[in-house]
Amino acid sequence: MVFQDIIGSLLMRRGKKKRPKRLKLWIGLGTLALLLCCGAFFSRHKVFNHSTWRFWHSKTTFYEKSAPKYELLIPDHAAVDTWVKWFSEGHHSSFQAQLDRARFYEAPAQQIFMFKGLPKDLIYVALVESGFSPTARSHASAVGMWQIVPKTGRRFGLAQNQWVDERRHPMKAAKAAANYLSLLYNQFGSWSLALAAYNAGENAVQGALDKSGLKSFWDLRENGYLPAETRDYVPKVFAAVKIIRNLNLYGFRPGPERFIAPQETVSVPGGLQLSWVGKQIGVPEGILRSNNPELNRSVTPPGYSKYELLLPIGTKDELLAALARQSRPEEKPSGKGAAARKPSAPSSYKVKSGDTLSGIAARHNCSVTALAALNGMKPSQPLKSGRALKLPCKATSPSVARVRG
Repeated sequence: MVFQDIIGSLLMRRGKKKRPKRLKLWIGLGTLALLLCCGAFFSRHKVFNHSTWRFWHSKTTFYEKSAPKYELLIPDHAAVDTWVKWFSEGHHSSFQAQLDRARFYEAPAQQIFMFKGLPKDLIYVALVESGFSPTARSHASAVGMWQIVPKTGRRFGLAQNQWVDERRHPMKAAKAAANYLSLLYNQFGSWSLALAAYNAGENAVQGALDKSGLKSFWDLRENGYLPAETRDYVPKVFAAVKIIRNLNLYGFRPGPERFIAPQETVSVPGGLQLSWVGKQIGVPEGILRSNNPELNRSVTPPGYSKYELLLPIGTKDELLAALARQSRPEEKPSGKGAAARKPSAPSSYKVKSGDTLSGIAARHNCSVTALAALNGMKPSQPLKSGRALKLPCKATSPSVARVRG
């Protein structure tokens, strides 16, 4: 109002002839002065920027206690308590079922993690990922109890082909998960950030840190820099570990067979049918499949000189004895029965003119697919006379049986 009164008094002193021209001049000067005043005011105050609203920074920061790599501290955070309540009250029976399943894998998996210098309780990542189910599969093609995607599996040496998918192998996948988590901790320096990267990928977490300038998972979580799944994933892992460290407090039972591995390993040849193995040791084929979930078919991969097969405890010696009987060289026949005995099948075959892969496979009791795979060729590939082919199975040995192509 003062500014307008000054302009009005000045205009009244001027003649009527000059008033229109002078009026325009004073209006222009007044507008300019107003803009300059506004600029000075806002330069001293923060202006709300709509584009950064989503990443508004909280005034409070949650500080994690520092700890060495081999120790997993449980943060005293409300999000962890929320998931503890969710597991122990809202989904008690489901969590107990997962604990019961975990007992088959806990002891050997913890040995793998501790050998890498990692916290042994970090194995309960598998509980949150899959409930310790080796055959679990996600919509993103993550497979196994550790939910490893194909690219990460190849990165850490897990075979994935028509015969096996080692992402489903509980212990081989556990080694890959331990190696990956160790790498992530080395990159980010805290288990909360490492777990976030295990879920969302290291590039996503590193990008969030770089963009926000924040330092901890909890600040990234609070300010919306991570996917919703990842914001819940990390406190879920901490909550599961918190419960498992004090099962009785939350009403869970450890079970009498906890930490007991029910299987033993035996080396067998490639191309070995699980149905034959089952007959030798008196175990149904279905149990052998569940003990070896990485196998895509009911046969060990052809071409392997040795394959580590998991058997129920107490059956290893029976299978080794059966394999020894089949591989024992036959005594030279004598007397009347000599003509009736057939010589054992060779382990290789020299291609003759007119031979086909299917014909050779039929003569030596194996499939075209297995024969081709063992010799690094396609099933439809023509043969050259004189070539020596490796045979994946012996015609006289039922231990290495026909593989369906």
